[in-house]
Amino acid sequence: MTELVTALADHRRAMWVREDLHLKGEDWTEVRAESHATRSAVTAPLLRVSLVLPFLAQPAQDASRAVYGLREAERTRRARRGPGAHHPARGRAG
Repeated sequence: MTELVTALADHRRAMWVREDLHLKGEDWTEVRAESHATRSAVTAPLLRVSLVLPFLAQPAQDASRAVYGLREAERTRRARRGPGAHHPARGRAG
């Protein structure tokens, strides 16, 4: 379980850094690779928890979906602003 929690925390941090740079209009290419690696690192511990501790399978999957959802949350926020809306930090549509 500790390995899963650590992997989820690492991925959450990587996604936060990635989206923060993206929203600031900065180059996020390098951290994008890190976020892909941290996401992959979640798979094995998530499967292990699901198999060894089946009563924790659903909460573990919910936690992973919440972390994966960080990226989708920004897309949803942008969609709600509507087309042509300006990002306050960048001053242009985005």
